[in-house]
Amino acid sequence: MDVSVIIDNGRPWAEIRELALAAEDLGVHAVYVCDHFMEHRDDDRTDDSPFLECGTLLAGLAEATSRARLGALVMGSTYRHPAVVANMVATIDHISGGRAIAGLGAGWQVNEHLAYGIDLLPPADLSDRFEETVAIVSSLLREDRTTYDGKHFHLIDAPNKPAPVQERLPILVAGGGEKRTLPTAARYADVWHVWGRPEGFAAKSARLDAACEAVGRDPALIRRATGFPTPVGTDLRAALEPYREVCDEFVVFDWTDRPMRSTIDDLEAALSVGTA
Repeated sequence: MDVSVIIDNGRPWAEIRELALAAEDLGVHAVYVCDHFMEHRDDDRTDDSPFLECGTLLAGLAEATSRARLGALVMGSTYRHPAVVANMVATIDHISGGRAIAGLGAGWQVNEHLAYGIDLLPPADLSDRFEETVAIVSSLLREDRTTYDGKHFHLIDAPNKPAPVQERLPILVAGGGEKRTLPTAARYADVWHVWGRPEGFAAKSARLDAACEAVGRDPALIRRATGFPTPVGTDLRAALEPYREVCDEFVVFDWTDRPMRSTIDDLEAALSVGTA
């Protein structure tokens, strides 16, 4: 089981860089950041806390680090045209020397959509847009030219040059929706991610297996990634042991209001389980 970390975008850049380098030195598989423009609030009000944008943050981390994979967990489909996403990820792949992950999600956080006037879309339309986004990003990262005629997007013989450094840059599809998201992951994903506890994640993973079989794809081709937020002081060695049986990658949470040392301690504990 690989161990990765998602670093809080609310930290100052100097702390994010320091944490990423410490995580890389410890041997994490990947360093992730989220794709939001402000902190989530349950009451959907605008939040004024500082929050760094994920694409430019990943470009900075690509230059600062040297080994760990880098990706968003995950880029929301409502914020950018998929051609912009594909070009961003390919550029990060070049800056990092072939370490980028294309993390893709539908989008969900209400307060930032309201504040910036971004249309969140009804659930069915959001699923349509997300499925089209994954298809287009996958094609742009893997084919010389892409033509696509969908409900939300239209591309005509579109290139994405330079192509990524990686021959097959990993597409990570996030979400557990069984009617739309899991079939999308079954068709396009190299990595599938959803947050959860071991039993629930295992059940969702089995449904992804079924979705793969429905489209004629080997389920073993898709890595399974998950994680669960744990309070400071949790015995991660005990908490993570059940995950070894159900996932390929566990993502450790970082929070801006906790000491960096706590995140590093959690990573050390998690890595002792992952490599045991």
